[in-house]
Amino acid sequence: MFASILVVIFILKSFYVIRVDSVVIGAFVMPHGGIALDPRYFNTTNATAKAQAWLVHDASKQVGKQIDDLKPDTIVLSTPHGIAAPEDFIFYLSPRGFGFSDTDNCACPPCCYNLSVAMDSKGSENLVRILKDENEKVSYLSAFGPPGNEDFPFPLRWGEVVPLYFTKSVLGQPSKVIILSQPSRRYTESVEMIPELHHLGESLFEILQSQLEKIVVIISADLAHTHLKSGPYGFSTAAKPFDKACGAWVSTQDSEKLVVEAASYVEKALSCGFTGLVMLDGMLKASPFTWESRLLANYHPSYYGMMLASFLPR
Repeated sequence: MFASILVVIFILKSFYVIRVDSVVIGAFVMPHGGIALDPRYFNTTNATAKAQAWLVHDASKQVGKQIDDLKPDTIVLSTPHGIAAPEDFIFYLSPRGFGFSDTDNCACPPCCYNLSVAMDSKGSENLVRILKDENEKVSYLSAFGPPGNEDFPFPLRWGEVVPLYFTKSVLGQPSKVIILSQPSRRYTESVEMIPELHHLGESLFEILQSQLEKIVVIISADLAHTHLKSGPYGFSTAAKPFDKACGAWVSTQDSEKLVVEAASYVEKALSCGFTGLVMLDGMLKASPFTWESRLLANYHPSYYGMMLASFLPR
């Protein structure tokens, strides 16, 4: 009898090890504003804003190290500023990506932040195929050649470059990247997209969870863009409560903080990252295990909010 129990325990432990090696091992929210790259070039005389910029920068480095320590095989990145289609969520189907970003108030050159990454074209193609079978609005784009076999890298910009720039696992290239671009209808229909985003997040998580590799998810997102009257989008009283609600969602993992409270402000707050956050919420809720979440930074050193957060399975 005792020997039988030991056999059962051994089988269960073996199954657990297999599952740990084949799950989403972490999810992170990272900003893509150039301030995060190097606050030395942030042109402000406001001491509080300058201090907040450094806190965002330091938190970005911290998240980058967390990702490196997890040693993911693949990083799945959602970007709101990629090459977008009006309706479909687009996966980049190329073997390589290359691009650059500027830091705020210092253009390239001299402030050049270049990034070259290996992209998982076969993984992207597989995701599109399965998600299409589940009636999700997804497609893929290739660039300058046969899909998955292009000679030239797929073009990347700040929405992808800034978050990935902090991860040495990408720069050193032991990890491949899958990039998902949010559709351009997010500009005008982000609240209407909430049920769809939740469903897509659930479907995406279930597919990723079945892969025999370690996967990290990054949501490239800035928050409200209406914190300052001098900013390009002006000032709105919706900016502060929107950012606060997003932070509360991270801390509590209460979906209503995001899809009800933050959603009630988003049309005036003007957040590029809202749809990615809602998709992530769907992924987390589809998980069979609980998550330990940490809000590492939530500031607006300039006219837009910048948040860093981590979600790790318990």
